[in-house]
Amino acid sequence: MLAMEKDVDPKLRVQGTNNNKVDDEKNCNSSSNGGASNNILKSKSFSFRAPQENFSIEDFELGKIYGVGSYSKVVRAKKKDTGKVYALKVMDKKFITKENKTAYVKLERIVLDQLDHSGVVRLYFTFQDTFSLYMALESCEGGELFDQITRKGRLSEDEARFYTAELVDALEYIHGMGLIHRDIKPENLLLTKDGHLKVADFGSVKPLQDSRITVLPNAASDDKACTFVGTAAYVPPEVLNSSPATFGITSLFFLTYSNRNDIWALGCTLYQMLSGTSPFKDSSEWLIFQRIIARDIRFPNYFSEEARDLIDRLMDIDPSRRAGAGPDGYAAVKSHPFFKGVDWSNVRAETPPKLALKTGAHSSDGDDHSDSSQNPTHLRNGSGRQNDGPLSAESSGHITRLASIDSFDSKWYFPMSCYFFSMCS
Repeated sequence: MLAMEKDVDPKLRVQGTNNNKVDDEKNCNSSSNGGASNNILKSKSFSFRAPQENFSIEDFELGKIYGVGSYSKVVRAKKKDTGKVYALKVMDKKFITKENKTAYVKLERIVLDQLDHSGVVRLYFTFQDTFSLYMALESCEGGELFDQITRKGRLSEDEARFYTAELVDALEYIHGMGLIHRDIKPENLLLTKDGHLKVADFGSVKPLQDSRITVLPNAASDDKACTFVGTAAYVPPEVLNSSPATFGITSLFFLTYSNRNDIWALGCTLYQMLSGTSPFKDSSEWLIFQRIIARDIRFPNYFSEEARDLIDRLMDIDPSRRAGAGPDGYAAVKSHPFFKGVDWSNVRAETPPKLALKTGAHSSDGDDHSDSSQNPTHLRNGSGRQNDGPLSAESSGHITRLASIDSFDSKWYFPMSCYFFSMCS
């Protein structure tokens, strides 16, 4: 992922650095598209826009945990000398190496470095120490879209239309760059302080053959896609139908991934905004899978005809017939009656819905001082998830505030396929 020091495991070393210092305050919302190519561009060296800095974790004041992933935690971090706030992604080197995730981390760093759109979180710089890799990302103080859905119970159709339009705008850009996100869901859609939506968490990203992203040869760009990634409730049926996890088969399958998977997840996300729950919610992942394969979608009676129709089109059982998957691309989505009145040329200039604050919160500036998580030692006890492991002996002497990130959850591998797919990745 980074240009590592000489004494660091070579597996965690990426060629190419940029020694220019980052300007913390500018270019937060630029939106150029970059150059094009007919194939995945590979380079033996790379000059990063977001440089590797010689910072230390002691240069930051750490706040609340934003989220927990399979090998990382994201925390609010304020740079002591500038006061600039970031979402700091902290990744455990030992775990990454042990679980053969090096290529995925490198790819996420490279992709984020090249994406430049107001609907995608910005990577500002990276740094590292003996035990951890750090990515300083744009801090979205409005929190997750998931939190807004939870706090409000469900969103109004006007609110859902606003967020869905901004998500469509971002996905059109991401897919235009030849990338599949592969984990679109409300938890990975962040809101700025003023309420605009940004796509985050590119840890599952995959470049297609026509990608406009330049990758390094040892980044996970041209794998056979046999790794089952994503989140259970948002995985499309074509992926499940090509997966041994679905049927308990141990022969090799190549999973079906395309940008149509993200379109399906877009439909799931719109459904969840309007209803307050995912369309295939059930008591186990196995039952969720069965409902997805059967396309067992149950619409509440308060859904408008336009909302139902759009969700039906986005979640067509035939991937080739999904809205946005045909020759007209996203024009077929934008022209749907659900989006009547949306000015697509100025979609991000519209006034966002009012954010629902956390119960008991007195401000929306991200400095919730009444929150005990502002004490950095809150990381010492992990995230509270059942899958969080204890501190490794090697890491126990490291800064205790950055305690265990050796968790391994179903975001990356569903339980039934864990053993099989760990051999494929």
